[in-house]
Amino acid sequence: MNYKELLDRYKKDLLSGEEKKIIEQELEKYAALEEYQSEIFDKELDEEPRATRIMANVDFHDEETSKLKKSVNSKFRKIVLKSVLTIIALYIGVFYIVSGMVDLLYYDPSATSQSEEQEYKSPDFYFDMQAYVSLNMPGHSINSYTFQEPKGFGKYELSYSLRDLFTDSDQRHFVDISRNRLTSAMDGIFSRENRFGVWDGFEKIKYVFPDDDEREEAIEIRDRFISIKNEDTIRYLNELNPLSYISMSIVFDEDLNMKDFYNMNAEYKAIKFKWVGIRTVEPEKIWSENQPMHLIGFNPNQNDEPSSSQRPDLETYPFFYLEDMWGSPLYTQKGPVEALPEIYEAHFKSRLKYLSNQEKFIGMFDYNFYKTDFYNDALKYVDENGIKTYGVLAFGTANEFLNYIEEVPYDSIYINQVLPIKPNIYYD
Repeated sequence: MNYKELLDRYKKDLLSGEEKKIIEQELEKYAALEEYQSEIFDKELDEEPRATRIMANVDFHDEETSKLKKSVNSKFRKIVLKSVLTIIALYIGVFYIVSGMVDLLYYDPSATSQSEEQEYKSPDFYFDMQAYVSLNMPGHSINSYTFQEPKGFGKYELSYSLRDLFTDSDQRHFVDISRNRLTSAMDGIFSRENRFGVWDGFEKIKYVFPDDDEREEAIEIRDRFISIKNEDTIRYLNELNPLSYISMSIVFDEDLNMKDFYNMNAEYKAIKFKWVGIRTVEPEKIWSENQPMHLIGFNPNQNDEPSSSQRPDLETYPFFYLEDMWGSPLYTQKGPVEALPEIYEAHFKSRLKYLSNQEKFIGMFDYNFYKTDFYNDALKYVDENGIKTYGVLAFGTANEFLNYIEEVPYDSIYINQVLPIKPNIYYD
C-alpha cells in the first residue's frame, strides 16, 4: 500500500493503531516545515524597502492609468468632433438648404429678377411697392428704399416708407409675412383711408348704375347732385385764403387722350396734376358683375419718386421710370410735345404689366385677391382701346384753382384736403 492510499484510509479512520501513528508523525513533520518556510519569507519581505514596493506599484498603476486616459480622451474627442460636425451639417441643411427650398414655394420679397448686367440690384419688393402705390394710391409714392429681412421658411420682416405728396411727409411702416400670408400689417397701404378714402370725388367713375328701367332717372339725380356740389366747391374756394393749399379730385366731362392731357398740363402749370386716372372699361360699364369697380392710374411727375439706377427688365417694362425719357431716342428725336404722350402711355402700361405679373404680391398686399384678373383685363382694354384719362388728382392754391378751374373741362370737382399754406414753397 502506498502513502496516498494510506492517507486516504486515515481520513476514513480505517487504519490500525500502528498505521495511524505513522501518518500522524508525518503530518506533524509537514506542519513544522510549513511554519519554518513562512518565517523565512516574512524575514525577506521585511528586509526589502517599503518605498520601493510602493513606488513600483504606483508606477505600474500610473502607466496603466495614463494609457487608459489617452485612449478615453482620443475616443471622446472623436465623438465630440463627430457630434459637432453632425450639428453643423444639420443646421446648414435645415436653415439653408431646406429653408431655401421652402422659400422658393412662396413670395420672396428679397428676390431680384433684374438683368444680370446690372451690378447693383434692388429687390423685387421695391418695384412691387412702387408699381402698386403709383397705380392704386393717388397722392402717394414710395419714398426711399424698402427693407426686407429673410427669417427662414418663407418668413420675412419688411418695411417701406410711404410719402404723402400733399402734406410732403413720409412715414416708415412695417410688415411681417409668412408663407404668402400677412402676419402683421398696420396703416400705410393697409389703412382704410389710403385704400378707400383716396377715391372720394371719383364716385361717378367708381359706381355705375345697372341697366334697368330706373337707370336714366338715377343718372339724372346723380348729375343734379354733382352740380350742386360743384357750386358749393366754387363758393368755398372763394371764401378761402388765396394761399390755402388744396387737394382736389377732378372728373372730366369727356375722356382725354394722353396728348390732350399733356397740352392741358403744359397750359395750366400752376396746377400740379399728381395722378391721372386711366379708363379701363367702357364708360358707364362695370368691370365685373360680382366684383367692385377698381380705379387705377399713374403719376406724371418723375420727381415724386426717388431716383434709382436699378430697373426691372427694360425691354419688358420700358419707361418704368419716367426719368428714363431723358436721353431716350424717342424724346431726343420727337421732342417733348410728341414724345411725352407716348412716354406716359409706355410708363403706365409698364407699371400695369409689371404689377399684373406679381400674383403672389397681389394676393397679400392688395385689398382684393381678384385684382390680378382686373389688372390683366385692364391691360387688355388699354391695348385695344388706347390710354385715356377720365380725371385727375390736382394740387394748388385756392387762388390758382380759381384762376384756372373754369378752363379745365371738368364734370365734377371735389376738395379732399385743405392746408393753410403749401408745405414746401420751393418744390412741386
